[in-house]
Amino acid sequence: MQEFFTRLWVGIVALFQFFTVSVTFNIAETPQVEGEITVMSSNIRCITPSDTGERSWVNRAGLIVQNIENNAPDVIGFQEVMPLQYSYLKKALKGYGSVIKYRDMTPFFSEGCPVFYRADKYKLLDKGSFWLSETPDRMSRDWDSACYRICSYVILEEKASGREFAVFNTHLDHVSNEARINGIQVVLDKIADFGGLPSILMGDFNAGVTSETYLMAAEHFLDAQVEAADTMDSSTFNGWGPSIGGGRIDYILYSKTGLQAEKYWVETSTYDGAYPSDHFPVCAKLSFAD
Repeated sequence: MQEFFTRLWVGIVALFQFFTVSVTFNIAETPQVEGEITVMSSNIRCITPSDTGERSWVNRAGLIVQNIENNAPDVIGFQEVMPLQYSYLKKALKGYGSVIKYRDMTPFFSEGCPVFYRADKYKLLDKGSFWLSETPDRMSRDWDSACYRICSYVILEEKASGREFAVFNTHLDHVSNEARINGIQVVLDKIADFGGLPSILMGDFNAGVTSETYLMAAEHFLDAQVEAADTMDSSTFNGWGPSIGGGRIDYILYSKTGLQAEKYWVETSTYDGAYPSDHFPVCAKLSFAD
């Protein structure tokens, strides 16, 4: 019986999306700035029947798009994206290319960490995904991870200049500290495979700035929030409001060479008191360092 109602609920959400993609944003209408990369990392909160009222995806979907329009990012890393949500975002966000790989084979409810990129500004050179496990080339999990965890990446070329860079987007485990520590090491090892290519690492680390997970990443990458002259100090997990002030667990990091941070901010907008997600998106304006 529970499975029947779950499928019915999924069907209702799917019908909503089919008929009501009313809020759209076209990045191609925003002027390009050569050499500048506006980046956003956004955990959009998965679809779950326990989220009702303002928290339901039906009521939040357009607010996610509004957040994108507010900031007009060139590159976006989303987390907790289910198939129905990915379908919605592809329809609503015009002018972006995107890549995704779902972390497991769960029908309807699997999650991915897609990367969206401005298609008129960047050429996609390569893409891929890997699992945060001892066998990253296949669906697997280790270290007492509560879920399968994945990282998706793209290699992009700025069409105007020919400059290349990599973008890695991930979501570390929310339960196992060992899985977070080993998971970020898997990501760092993969990034190292691309040599000295300027890279952006973003996502929901589920770990604060004093954690071993964050410090491991910060040993190899710079934190846009720390390095940018124009910066903002704000929590990134809001818990629909009560958890504001709890610190940062979502990050935008970048290579120590080849890139520099000019500005960092957190998109804290609410809409008539409604939160688009239980996380605030984090944003950074990066530029190529010659």
